Amino acid sequence: MLVANVSEFRKNLKHYIDSVAANNDTLIVNANGKSVVVISLKDYNSIEETEYLLSTPANKKMMYKALEEINSGNTTGKSSEELEKMVTKND
Repeated sequence: MLVANVSEFRKNLKHYIDSVAANNDTLIVNANGKSVVVISLKDYNSIEETEYLLSTPANKKMMYKALEEINSGNTTGKSSEELEKMVTKND
C-alpha cells in the first residue's frame, strides 16, 4: 500500500499511476483531513464483480456452499469437454 499527500501525488502523478497499474498497488492520497483511494481498473472490476455475485441472498448462499465444499475437499474434477457438454446441455 502506498500513501501520499496531495502535493506528492500531484508532483509524481505518473509514478503513482504507473505503480498502481503495474503492481496492483493501492494508493491512499491524503489532503486536508480527507482521503481518497486509487486502485487499478483490474482491482476495481474485481470488487464490482464480487459485489454483484454476492448481491442476492440465493447467490451468496450458493457461493458460500461451494466454497465450503472446496475447503472440505468435497469436489470432483471435470475436463473442459465435460464442462462444455454441461453448459450446452442446459441451453
